[in-house]
Amino acid sequence: MANKRNSLPTIWAMLLLVSLSGCSLFEEDEIPPVVLELQPFTFTVEPGQGTANNRITEVWVYANNALLGAFTPPTNVYYLESGETRFDFRPGIRNNGILADAIPYPMFNAYSVDLDVSPKGVYEIMPATSYLSSCNFSFMADFEFDNPFTDNRDTVEASEMVRTTEDAFEGMYAGKITMSAEANFIEVGHALPMTDLPTDGKRIYLEMRYKNEVEMSIGLLGTNLQGESFSNFFYLVNPSDDWNMLYLDLTDFVVASDLQSYKILFRSLYPPTATKPEFQIYFDNLKVVHL
Repeated sequence: MANKRNSLPTIWAMLLLVSLSGCSLFEEDEIPPVVLELQPFTFTVEPGQGTANNRITEVWVYANNALLGAFTPPTNVYYLESGETRFDFRPGIRNNGILADAIPYPMFNAYSVDLDVSPKGVYEIMPATSYLSSCNFSFMADFEFDNPFTDNRDTVEASEMVRTTEDAFEGMYAGKITMSAEANFIEVGHALPMTDLPTDGKRIYLEMRYKNEVEMSIGLLGTNLQGESFSNFFYLVNPSDDWNMLYLDLTDFVVASDLQSYKILFRSLYPPTATKPEFQIYFDNLKVVHL
């Protein structure tokens, strides 16, 4: 019995040695990964494309056309192959401002680089992007020289969007709406309609900066050949204490309505249960861009 009891520690010691030996052998044979040190995208614009300010939140990374995943830079991306590799980096946004709907933005160029990578190699990636050459800009407003939002469609005389220096996101001016007991409702669009939006499914986006103390809605006002107008408010924006950016997909609404011209509309209401006399809504750097 004593011999059997004494043999147990010996057996466990042998198993432990085998286990440690196996672990060591596996680690020595394992190929260490390539490390891509992915930095945030830089974004440049051409004259006539408005501001270069953007909100690229994710990057889709491909190696020889195989997706490695979506990443939030700055971060390290690990790659387990070696040799000549084509890496593609596609800048992404939160589609319609939805966290769970992050997508590669169809209006931006991908960044590509060919690298001869090797195990343990560390490669810094500093991607750059710009608008696709096929992009068209149907509407832009930064309020620096004028206020295009003068088409007041409500019946409340006191409500309007004005040009202000009070709290511009970029530059000297922004657009501003003040909601109050007197100006208790507003529906406003820009004066000149967009007549070149595609109705065949090519992507159309509204890009905009905003800061709002009260809920507001975003919609489209479409007009047909007979001059009849139809409005559709399809996006509700919750209050935001800080400047935020929205990439809003307009494609399906334009395709479904198939009208001759369109305006961007904003609507807001002074809350009936409000405990403060005024609520401010600010706008800056609005663009409608399409392919």
